Amino acid sequence: MKLIKQIGTSLTLIGCACGITVGLSNTQVSADQVSWPNTTTVQKQDNSSPMTGNVSGTHLLSSQALTEAQQAGQQGFYDGIDGYPVGQCTGFVAAVLRQQQIPVNTYSYLGNGDQWAESATQRGLLVDFRPAVGSVVSFKSMHVAYVTEVNDITGTFKIMEGNFEGQALHERTLTMNDDIAGIVHFEKLSTAPQFTFIV
Repeated sequence: MKLIKQIGTSLTLIGCACGITVGLSNTQVSADQVSWPNTTTVQKQDNSSPMTGNVSGTHLLSSQALTEAQQAGQQGFYDGIDGYPVGQCTGFVAAVLRQQQIPVNTYSYLGNGDQWAESATQRGLLVDFRPAVGSVVSFKSMHVAYVTEVNDITGTFKIMEGNFEGQALHERTLTMNDDIAGIVHFEKLSTAPQFTFIV
């Protein structure tokens, strides 16, 4: 087991619909990756520390879900899909969304990458500036990418994308910046992926 973080206040891990609750109090947390069939949340019991809000840690796709999403994205990059041409970031992301069982009418024909945030808003989807695993980043520089990991402590998030410097698959870690037109929350429509949570 790998030591991830020392915790000085009481935390509760809230699991999936199976109702699993694990209490941790005034101790060091040693954890391997814990898999849940949806996103999980760490809720703080008191508000006395500088860490505020109800989510802490890192959220990411399970290794199997990540591999499947990467393969789907590459296929979409090479073949085009749902109104998006071959060799483009939009086809890459659309194929990942299809693989994640997102309804096709929510992501097809949203336009160029820089138009996805506005077009998704017009379709009634949640668009904001808070990355979440399974959401899509729309960039002002005519690009889109799929969010695979979010670190609430560092404020960073990891994306995978097609057609970054012509590559069929590229991954990088970002922070929020002026090039981001919005984060489209497709993940709220999916029941397919499994996420992993690390405290």
